[in-house]
Amino acid sequence: MDSELSNEMIMEITSRTSLKTLDIMRCASKELNALTYESYLFDLYKKRNKIVSGFLIQHMKRGWMYIKEFAPSPESTCLDLGFLPYNSRIIATSEQGIMVFQNRDYMDFTFKDLYHVCKPATKQVLVLPNPEGKYTARKFAIVVMSLKPLHYKIIRFCDHPAMKRWGKLYTTYRCDVFDSMAWEWRSLKHVKLPYGVFLTNPQPITKSGSIYMLLTNNDILKFDAYSETWKVFSSPIPYDQFDTLRPLVELVKYGGRLGLACKPPNSNGRWEIWVLTTAQMWEKIYVCKRKEGSWESLKSLYDSDTSVMVDRDTLLFYRFRQEGSNISKVALKDIPYQIFSFRSDLEPIDLS
Repeated sequence: MDSELSNEMIMEITSRTSLKTLDIMRCASKELNALTYESYLFDLYKKRNKIVSGFLIQHMKRGWMYIKEFAPSPESTCLDLGFLPYNSRIIATSEQGIMVFQNRDYMDFTFKDLYHVCKPATKQVLVLPNPEGKYTARKFAIVVMSLKPLHYKIIRFCDHPAMKRWGKLYTTYRCDVFDSMAWEWRSLKHVKLPYGVFLTNPQPITKSGSIYMLLTNNDILKFDAYSETWKVFSSPIPYDQFDTLRPLVELVKYGGRLGLACKPPNSNGRWEIWVLTTAQMWEKIYVCKRKEGSWESLKSLYDSDTSVMVDRDTLLFYRFRQEGSNISKVALKDIPYQIFSFRSDLEPIDLS
Protein backbone atom coordinates (compact mmCIF):
# COMPACT_ATOMS: atom_id res chain seq x y z
CA MET A 1 0.00 0.00 0.00
CA ASP A 2 1.71 3.15 -1.26
CA SER A 3 0.79 5.87 1.25
CA GLU A 4 2.53 8.62 3.18
CA LEU A 5 0.24 8.03 6.15
CA SER A 6 1.46 5.91 9.04
CA ASN A 7 -0.34 2.71 10.00
CA GLU A 8 -1.57 4.42 13.17
CA MET A 9 -3.13 7.25 11.14
CA ILE A 10 -4.70 4.82 8.66
CA MET A 11 -6.20 2.82 11.52
CA GLU A 12 -7.53 6.02 13.10
CA ILE A 13 -9.24 7.06 9.85
CA THR A 14 -10.52 3.56 9.10
CA SER A 15 -12.02 3.13 12.57
CA ARG A 16 -14.33 6.13 11.99
CA THR A 17 -15.74 5.29 8.55
CA SER A 18 -19.20 3.96 7.69
CA LEU A 19 -19.78 0.27 6.91
CA LYS A 20 -20.21 1.11 3.23
CA THR A 21 -16.92 3.07 3.17
CA LEU A 22 -15.16 0.26 5.05
CA ASP A 23 -16.20 -2.25 2.38
CA ILE A 24 -14.99 0.10 -0.36
CA MET A 25 -11.64 0.53 1.41
CA ARG A 26 -11.22 -3.23 1.50
CA CYS A 27 -11.25 -3.24 -2.31
CA ALA A 28 -8.52 -0.57 -2.55
CA SER A 29 -5.50 -2.80 -1.84
CA LYS A 30 -4.48 -6.13 -0.33
CA GLU A 31 -2.69 -4.40 2.53
CA LEU A 32 -5.67 -2.22 3.45
CA ASN A 33 -8.01 -5.18 3.17
CA ALA A 34 -5.83 -7.19 5.56
CA LEU A 35 -5.64 -4.27 7.99
CA THR A 36 -9.44 -3.98 8.27
CA TYR A 37 -9.65 -7.60 9.44
CA GLU A 38 -7.15 -7.16 12.27
CA SER A 39 -8.94 -7.90 15.55
CA TYR A 40 -7.74 -4.71 17.29
CA LEU A 41 -8.99 -2.42 14.50
CA PHE A 42 -12.26 -4.31 14.08
CA ASP A 43 -13.05 -4.13 17.81
CA LEU A 44 -12.19 -0.41 17.87
CA TYR A 45 -14.33 0.18 14.79
CA LYS A 46 -17.39 -1.50 16.34
CA LYS A 47 -16.99 0.42 19.58
CA ARG A 48 -16.69 3.84 17.91
CA ASN A 49 -19.50 3.35 15.40
CA LYS A 50 -22.00 1.37 17.53
CA ILE A 51 -21.86 -1.53 15.09
CA VAL A 52 -23.96 -4.61 15.77
CA SER A 53 -21.77 -7.62 15.06
CA GLY A 54 -22.00 -11.26 16.00
CA PHE A 55 -24.15 -14.27 15.23
CA LEU A 56 -27.88 -14.91 14.95
CA ILE A 57 -28.61 -18.22 16.64
CA GLN A 58 -31.48 -20.51 15.70
CA HIS A 59 -32.66 -23.57 17.60
CA MET A 60 -34.85 -26.51 16.60
CA LYS A 61 -37.96 -27.32 18.62
CA ARG A 62 -40.59 -29.86 17.55
CA GLY A 63 -39.40 -29.84 13.96
CA TRP A 64 -39.59 -26.04 13.50
CA MET A 65 -36.82 -23.49 13.90
CA TYR A 66 -38.32 -20.60 15.82
CA ILE A 67 -36.27 -19.83 18.94
CA LYS A 68 -33.92 -16.96 18.02
CA GLU A 69 -31.23 -15.09 19.89
CA PHE A 70 -28.21 -12.92 19.18
CA ALA A 71 -24.69 -13.72 20.35
CA PRO A 72 -22.69 -10.46 20.22
CA SER A 73 -19.01 -10.43 19.36
CA PRO A 74 -16.54 -8.59 21.62
CA GLU A 75 -17.13 -4.79 21.70
CA SER A 76 -20.44 -5.12 19.83
CA THR A 77 -23.73 -3.52 20.81
CA CYS A 78 -26.61 -5.94 21.41
CA LEU A 79 -29.55 -6.75 19.14
CA ASP A 80 -33.18 -7.15 20.18
CA LEU A 81 -35.05 -9.80 18.17
CA GLY A 82 -38.21 -9.64 20.29
CA PHE A 83 -40.12 -7.78 17.57
CA LEU A 84 -40.07 -10.82 15.25
CA PRO A 85 -43.17 -13.08 15.15
CA TYR A 86 -42.87 -15.91 17.66
CA ASN A 87 -42.93 -18.60 14.94
CA SER A 88 -40.53 -16.94 12.53
CA ARG A 89 -37.30 -18.56 11.38
CA ILE A 90 -34.24 -16.86 9.92
CA ILE A 91 -33.31 -18.12 6.47
CA ALA A 92 -30.61 -15.72 5.21
CA THR A 93 -28.49 -12.75 6.31
CA SER A 94 -26.12 -10.31 4.63
CA GLU A 95 -23.08 -8.32 5.76
CA GLN A 96 -25.07 -5.13 5.08
CA GLY A 97 -27.46 -5.81 7.98
CA ILE A 98 -30.33 -7.17 5.85
CA MET A 99 -32.05 -10.38 6.93
CA VAL A 100 -34.71 -12.62 5.38
CA PHE A 101 -37.10 -14.53 7.63
CA GLN A 102 -40.09 -16.78 7.18
CA ASN A 103 -43.10 -17.36 9.39
CA ARG A 104 -46.11 -19.62 9.13
CA ASP A 105 -49.58 -18.08 9.14
CA TYR A 106 -53.04 -19.65 9.08
CA MET A 107 -54.86 -18.36 5.98
CA ASP A 108 -57.86 -19.72 4.06
CA PHE A 109 -58.08 -22.80 6.31
CA THR A 110 -54.50 -23.79 5.66
CA PHE A 111 -50.99 -22.87 6.81
CA LYS A 112 -48.96 -20.66 4.48
CA ASP A 113 -45.33 -19.67 4.74
CA LEU A 114 -44.75 -15.91 4.42
CA TYR A 115 -41.40 -14.37 3.51
CA HIS A 116 -40.12 -11.05 4.85
CA VAL A 117 -37.09 -8.83 4.35
CA CYS A 118 -35.93 -7.04 7.47
CA LYS A 119 -33.27 -4.81 9.00
CA PRO A 120 -33.20 -6.12 12.59
CA ALA A 121 -31.05 -3.28 13.96
CA THR A 122 -33.80 -0.76 13.10
CA LYS A 123 -36.74 -3.22 13.37
CA GLN A 124 -37.87 -2.49 9.81
CA VAL A 125 -39.88 -5.30 8.16
CA LEU A 126 -41.43 -5.66 4.71
CA VAL A 127 -43.51 -8.60 3.44
CA LEU A 128 -42.28 -10.27 0.23
CA PRO A 129 -44.35 -12.03 -2.43
CA ASN A 130 -44.40 -15.81 -2.05
CA PRO A 131 -42.53 -17.95 -4.57
CA GLU A 132 -44.36 -20.65 -6.47
CA GLY A 133 -43.45 -24.28 -6.24
CA LYS A 134 -44.36 -27.29 -4.14
CA TYR A 135 -40.86 -28.54 -3.38
CA THR A 136 -39.09 -28.29 -0.03
CA ALA A 137 -36.67 -25.36 0.23
CA ARG A 138 -33.18 -26.41 1.33
CA LYS A 139 -30.99 -23.31 1.02
CA PHE A 140 -31.49 -19.54 1.01
CA ALA A 141 -29.04 -16.72 0.51
CA ILE A 142 -29.30 -12.96 0.04
CA VAL A 143 -26.88 -10.84 -1.99
CA VAL A 144 -27.06 -7.05 -1.61
CA MET A 145 -26.18 -5.51 -4.98
CA SER A 146 -26.35 -1.86 -3.82
CA LEU A 147 -27.49 0.12 -0.76
CA LYS A 148 -28.61 3.42 -2.33
CA PRO A 149 -31.02 2.53 -3.73
CA LEU A 150 -31.32 -0.80 -1.98
CA HIS A 151 -31.11 -3.63 -4.50
CA TYR A 152 -30.83 -7.25 -3.48
CA LYS A 153 -31.46 -10.76 -4.73
CA ILE A 154 -32.69 -13.71 -2.69
CA ILE A 155 -31.74 -17.12 -4.02
CA ARG A 156 -33.65 -20.24 -3.02
CA PHE A 157 -32.63 -23.84 -3.72
CA CYS A 158 -35.38 -26.48 -3.46
CA ASP A 159 -35.45 -30.25 -3.61
CA HIS A 160 -36.39 -31.62 -7.02
CA PRO A 161 -36.76 -35.17 -8.32
CA ALA A 162 -33.56 -36.56 -9.83
CA MET A 163 -33.23 -35.89 -13.55
CA LYS A 164 -31.95 -38.28 -16.20
CA ARG A 165 -30.05 -37.07 -19.25
CA TRP A 166 -28.29 -39.18 -21.83
CA GLY A 167 -28.82 -42.19 -19.60
CA LYS A 168 -27.16 -40.52 -16.60
CA LEU A 169 -28.90 -39.58 -13.34
CA TYR A 170 -28.33 -36.21 -11.61
CA THR A 171 -29.19 -34.88 -8.17
CA THR A 172 -31.32 -31.86 -9.01
CA TYR A 173 -32.23 -28.63 -7.23
CA ARG A 174 -34.77 -26.08 -8.39
CA CYS A 175 -33.33 -22.55 -8.26
CA ASP A 176 -35.60 -19.51 -7.70
CA VAL A 177 -34.44 -15.88 -7.58
CA PHE A 178 -36.25 -12.89 -6.10
CA ASP A 179 -35.06 -9.55 -7.53
CA SER A 180 -36.05 -6.54 -5.41
CA MET A 181 -36.01 -4.25 -8.47
CA ALA A 182 -38.56 -6.38 -10.34
CA TRP A 183 -40.28 -7.37 -7.07
CA GLU A 184 -40.96 -10.89 -8.27
CA TRP A 185 -39.62 -14.43 -8.15
CA ARG A 186 -38.20 -16.15 -11.24
CA SER A 187 -37.22 -19.76 -11.80
CA LEU A 188 -33.84 -20.46 -13.37
CA LYS A 189 -32.47 -23.61 -14.95
CA HIS A 190 -32.17 -26.46 -12.49
CA VAL A 191 -28.87 -27.06 -10.75
CA LYS A 192 -27.66 -30.55 -11.62
CA LEU A 193 -25.06 -32.33 -9.49
CA PRO A 194 -23.60 -35.84 -9.74
CA TYR A 195 -26.14 -38.36 -8.51
CA GLY A 196 -25.83 -38.88 -4.76
CA VAL A 197 -24.12 -35.50 -4.16
CA PHE A 198 -26.15 -33.00 -2.09
CA LEU A 199 -25.93 -29.57 -0.49
CA THR A 200 -24.67 -29.77 3.10
CA ASN A 201 -26.36 -28.24 6.15
CA PRO A 202 -24.04 -25.27 6.99
CA GLN A 203 -25.05 -21.80 5.80
CA PRO A 204 -23.80 -20.50 2.43
CA ILE A 205 -20.88 -18.06 2.28
CA THR A 206 -21.45 -14.83 0.31
CA LYS A 207 -18.52 -12.96 -1.22
CA SER A 208 -18.26 -10.36 -4.00
CA GLY A 209 -21.76 -11.04 -5.32
CA SER A 210 -21.40 -14.83 -5.34
CA ILE A 211 -22.78 -17.55 -3.08
CA TYR A 212 -20.68 -20.56 -2.12
CA MET A 213 -22.10 -23.82 -0.75
CA LEU A 214 -20.29 -26.94 0.38
CA LEU A 215 -21.35 -30.24 -1.18
CA THR A 216 -21.29 -33.66 0.44
CA ASN A 217 -18.30 -34.72 -1.69
CA ASN A 218 -16.31 -31.66 -0.45
CA ASP A 219 -16.67 -29.84 -3.79
CA ILE A 220 -18.03 -26.27 -3.74
CA LEU A 221 -21.02 -24.91 -5.64
CA LYS A 222 -20.67 -21.26 -6.71
CA PHE A 223 -23.70 -19.22 -7.77
CA ASP A 224 -23.04 -15.78 -9.30
CA ALA A 225 -25.92 -13.44 -8.40
CA TYR A 226 -25.08 -10.99 -11.19
CA SER A 227 -24.98 -13.42 -14.12
CA GLU A 228 -27.32 -15.91 -12.37
CA THR A 229 -25.09 -18.79 -13.41
CA TRP A 230 -23.52 -21.57 -11.37
CA LYS A 231 -20.51 -23.86 -11.45
CA VAL A 232 -18.83 -26.48 -9.26
CA PHE A 233 -15.13 -26.51 -8.38
CA SER A 234 -12.93 -28.68 -6.18
CA SER A 235 -11.78 -28.06 -2.64
CA PRO A 236 -8.34 -29.08 -1.33
CA ILE A 237 -9.90 -31.76 0.87
CA PRO A 238 -10.07 -35.20 -0.82
CA TYR A 239 -13.24 -37.24 -0.44
CA ASP A 240 -13.58 -41.00 -0.12
CA GLN A 241 -17.15 -42.25 0.16
CA PHE A 242 -15.95 -45.54 1.63
CA ASP A 243 -13.85 -43.92 4.36
CA THR A 244 -15.69 -44.02 7.70
CA LEU A 245 -13.29 -41.50 9.29
CA ARG A 246 -13.85 -38.41 7.18
CA PRO A 247 -12.53 -34.93 8.05
CA LEU A 248 -14.87 -32.24 9.32
CA VAL A 249 -15.11 -29.45 6.75
CA GLU A 250 -16.61 -25.96 7.08
CA LEU A 251 -16.75 -23.15 4.50
CA VAL A 252 -15.53 -19.91 6.09
CA LYS A 253 -14.34 -16.41 5.16
CA TYR A 254 -10.80 -15.41 6.07
CA GLY A 255 -9.71 -11.82 5.53
CA GLY A 256 -12.50 -11.30 3.00
CA ARG A 257 -11.46 -14.36 0.98
CA LEU A 258 -13.23 -17.67 0.58
CA GLY A 259 -11.77 -20.12 3.03
CA LEU A 260 -12.14 -23.66 4.23
CA ALA A 261 -11.57 -25.04 7.70
CA CYS A 262 -10.75 -28.73 7.93
CA LYS A 263 -10.35 -30.92 10.99
CA PRO A 264 -8.66 -34.21 10.03
CA PRO A 265 -9.73 -37.41 11.83
CA ASN A 266 -8.08 -37.95 15.21
CA SER A 267 -6.50 -34.49 14.99
CA ASN A 268 -6.82 -33.70 18.72
CA GLY A 269 -8.13 -30.18 18.13
CA ARG A 270 -6.07 -29.30 15.04
CA TRP A 271 -7.89 -27.31 12.37
CA GLU A 272 -6.31 -26.50 9.00
CA ILE A 273 -7.22 -23.14 7.45
CA TRP A 274 -7.18 -22.96 3.64
CA VAL A 275 -7.92 -19.91 1.45
CA LEU A 276 -8.64 -19.54 -2.25
CA THR A 277 -6.07 -17.20 -3.80
CA THR A 278 -6.64 -14.70 -6.61
CA ALA A 279 -5.06 -17.29 -8.92
CA GLN A 280 -7.89 -19.66 -7.94
CA MET A 281 -5.48 -21.96 -6.13
CA TRP A 282 -5.97 -23.31 -2.60
CA GLU A 283 -3.30 -22.36 -0.07
CA LYS A 284 -2.98 -23.69 3.47
CA ILE A 285 -2.15 -20.61 5.55
CA TYR A 286 -2.55 -21.66 9.15
CA VAL A 287 -3.07 -24.59 11.49
CA CYS A 288 -5.05 -23.92 14.68
CA LYS A 289 -3.88 -26.14 17.50
CA ARG A 290 -6.01 -26.30 20.57
CA LYS A 291 -7.06 -29.00 23.00
CA GLU A 292 -10.80 -29.10 22.41
CA GLY A 293 -13.59 -30.45 24.51
CA SER A 294 -15.41 -33.42 23.05
CA TRP A 295 -18.35 -31.25 21.91
CA GLU A 296 -16.49 -28.29 20.44
CA SER A 297 -16.68 -27.57 16.71
CA LEU A 298 -15.45 -24.67 14.61
CA LYS A 299 -18.24 -22.75 12.84
CA SER A 300 -16.69 -19.55 11.52
CA LEU A 301 -13.64 -17.30 11.37
CA TYR A 302 -14.63 -13.94 12.77
CA ASP A 303 -11.52 -11.93 11.87
CA SER A 304 -7.89 -12.60 10.98
CA ASP A 305 -7.09 -14.29 14.30
CA THR A 306 -10.45 -15.21 15.88
CA SER A 307 -12.25 -18.50 15.41
CA VAL A 308 -15.84 -19.08 16.48
CA MET A 309 -16.49 -22.41 18.17
CA VAL A 310 -19.68 -23.99 19.48
CA ASP A 311 -19.54 -26.09 22.65
CA ARG A 312 -23.06 -27.43 23.23
CA ASP A 313 -24.94 -24.32 24.43
CA THR A 314 -21.96 -21.92 24.43
CA LEU A 315 -20.44 -19.80 21.67
CA LEU A 316 -16.68 -19.30 22.03
CA PHE A 317 -14.56 -16.55 20.45
CA TYR A 318 -11.00 -17.88 20.48
CA ARG A 319 -7.87 -15.92 19.52
CA PHE A 320 -6.09 -18.78 17.78
CA ARG A 321 -2.94 -16.77 16.93
CA GLN A 322 -2.34 -15.83 20.57
CA GLU A 323 -1.16 -18.73 22.70
CA GLY A 324 -2.86 -18.82 26.07
CA SER A 325 -5.34 -16.07 25.12
CA ASN A 326 -8.59 -16.01 27.06
CA ILE A 327 -11.78 -17.14 25.34
CA SER A 328 -14.77 -14.84 25.15
CA LYS A 329 -17.84 -16.95 25.95
CA VAL A 330 -21.51 -16.28 25.16
CA ALA A 331 -24.03 -18.55 26.89
CA LEU A 332 -26.92 -19.60 24.64
CA LYS A 333 -30.46 -20.65 25.52
CA ASP A 334 -30.02 -24.08 23.95
CA ILE A 335 -27.82 -26.10 21.63
CA PRO A 336 -27.81 -24.15 18.31
CA TYR A 337 -29.17 -25.74 15.14
CA GLN A 338 -28.02 -22.94 12.83
CA ILE A 339 -25.82 -19.86 13.22
CA PHE A 340 -25.77 -16.85 10.87
CA SER A 341 -22.98 -14.31 10.73
CA PHE A 342 -24.41 -10.79 11.13
CA ARG A 343 -23.14 -7.22 10.93
CA SER A 344 -25.13 -3.98 10.82
CA ASP A 345 -25.13 -0.27 11.53
CA LEU A 346 -28.07 1.51 13.20
CA GLU A 347 -29.10 3.66 10.22
CA PRO A 348 -32.67 3.20 8.86
CA ILE A 349 -32.94 1.99 5.26
CA ASP A 350 -35.69 2.10 2.64
CA LEU A 351 -36.68 -1.56 2.15
CA SER A 352 -39.30 -0.90 -0.53
